[in-house]
Amino acid sequence: MGTLYRALRRMEDEGLIGTAGLRQPGDAGDERRHYYHLTALGRRVARAEARRLAALAEAARLGGLLEGDAL
Repeated sequence: MGTLYRALRRMEDEGLIGTAGLRQPGDAGDERRHYYHLTALGRRVARAEARRLAALAEAARLGGLLEGDAL
């Protein structure tokens, strides 16, 4: 689990996710629980990554990469 927490910390440090104001009712006794949300920057980065992956998949379909062509 250490890798997950490092990734969350890195994303928080980079401004991609945040925790402000996200405590849920009934969680007052469990300080271990954290809720995260995407920041505006995080949403832009996620959208850009989705477009990048979609373009890569489309290039693979159209360019014959699935038939053994080299990248």
